[in-house]
Amino acid sequence: MKRLRILPRLRVVASHRIDTERLLLRSPNVADAPRISELIGSWDIARWLVRVPFPYRVNHAVAWVERSAQERAAAVGWPFILVRQEDGALIGSMDLSLESDRVTGALGYWIGEPYWGRGYATEAARAVIEFAFETLGLETVTASALPDNYRSIRVLEKAGLEYVDSRPEETVERGRVDTDFFALDRANWLAGL
Repeated sequence: MKRLRILPRLRVVASHRIDTERLLLRSPNVADAPRISELIGSWDIARWLVRVPFPYRVNHAVAWVERSAQERAAAVGWPFILVRQEDGALIGSMDLSLESDRVTGALGYWIGEPYWGRGYATEAARAVIEFAFETLGLETVTASALPDNYRSIRVLEKAGLEYVDSRPEETVERGRVDTDFFALDRANWLAGL
């Protein structure tokens, strides 16, 4: 029964936008592709992303934007571009992908290196987690990080996710590696409010 209740709500938010104190989270568009490519084009970012080729070219970004539109239309994914409110600078991306159980969303993100250490990832993660639970009605949000990506792990912890276990994952640039898996369920999220 839950699936029937959730599916109509998911379709309603295909073009959702989220405003936070410092950020606008919006759907990506083709005009974003050069900036996306520029930011992910840094090895210091690409090496932490399990599904991103390096070098990351504009055509990769255009393909991602096109897939993003398809995912939103199918209500299976909500990719967001992160834009600073103060100056309109595109600083990164965060997405939520629906798992096959239709009640779990997987969180993924990257922040451009010039914007590290300012709390943007945590701010965006908290907003997308709220979107997952409040708007989409999901039961669990998960995420994974490479075990040596201490910054990303800290973002997940600050956003309320807890370490679950280590799991093997196939990456584009590193091959098969163990990743740390994190999760937050609705009850624990509500308890933390």
